[in-house]
Amino acid sequence: PTFDMDSTRALLDELMGKDRNLLPNEKPKKNLHFTDPEVCKYFLCGFCPNELFTNTKSDLGPCLKMHDATCREEFKKYPDKQRFPFEDEFVEYLERLVSELDKRIKRGHERLDHQNDLPQVPLSEENKEKVDSLTERISSLVKQMEDLGEEGKVEESQALMQQVDQLKFERELLLRSGEVRSITQQEKRMKVCDICGAFLVIGDTDKRTASHLEGKQHQGYLKIRSALDEYQSKEIDRAKEKEPQPTKEKDYTREKEISKESERERARDRSSSRRTISRERERERDRDRERDRDRDHRERTRERSRDQSKERRLSNRSSLGSSRRSRSRSRSRDRRSSRLDEDKKKDLSNKKRKDRDEEEGR
Repeated sequence: PTFDMDSTRALLDELMGKDRNLLPNEKPKKNLHFTDPEVCKYFLCGFCPNELFTNTKSDLGPCLKMHDATCREEFKKYPDKQRFPFEDEFVEYLERLVSELDKRIKRGHERLDHQNDLPQVPLSEENKEKVDSLTERISSLVKQMEDLGEEGKVEESQALMQQVDQLKFERELLLRSGEVRSITQQEKRMKVCDICGAFLVIGDTDKRTASHLEGKQHQGYLKIRSALDEYQSKEIDRAKEKEPQPTKEKDYTREKEISKESERERARDRSSSRRTISRERERERDRDRERDRDRDHRERTRERSRDQSKERRLSNRSSLGSSRRSRSRSRSRDRRSSRLDEDKKKDLSNKKRKDRDEEEGR
């Protein structure tokens, strides 16, 4: 039976907590936020592509970041998700995967078209037997390889793939030998799946066709393409909300123009955001340098102020000492002058007294 692992994990987290699997001697982990670097941003936007192709030929390897359902719910409920570039990075990654796949699909179509255009040259009995034998072995190994891939046995499937490549190389040598220029009926009946790029047999059984459609590779790329279509529809709806509704005759053309314009706008936004971040970092470095210069200037100013204060204190002390000495000398002069005046007064008084005595004696 199939079930949703994310919903089951979320239910267990709600009932038993996120730390339900910790041992008694282990410390509980901190509460994650969707902006933490260890959280997978692709998982926040819907799904992580690394989980879609496990044990297939398109396996992207394990994701090294955490897939937290609570963080994804918080990101979905966050009102201003546009301030984070998570969705743009997610869509850019999906577009890169689809672009590489489309290139493989195009090469597959060109290969089949080239083989169908080869001239039909009758095969000799010996070469025909060799080609038929190689084709049967290739078909058998391809079937075994697909079965092993569906069972998750990646190493065994890759080993068979090497054998298939070697057999195809030997058959190609026969086809290019000058005697054989035709291709087998098995290859003429091949086609390329436009969703996942796998080679399919035209008119194959319903069971094998259903097995391919339900396989991880086909379902994974189908999910990626659906997510891109949904995102482009949202972009078109946002653009329509900002602009007047076009006329019915120009709806299709207008949608194509809006889609192209939104692609260009996203590219400009990404470039502008990178330039803005660079400018912000440069301004931050300038502010740090300015703060360092101001701090050095304040230190030098305080040192000069301390030196000047010290010089003023020394000057005040010296001037105070000189003024004290000056006042002391002034007081000494005043005392000497007062003593001289008293002596003069005494002499004058004695002279006057002597003159009166002489007059009285006469």
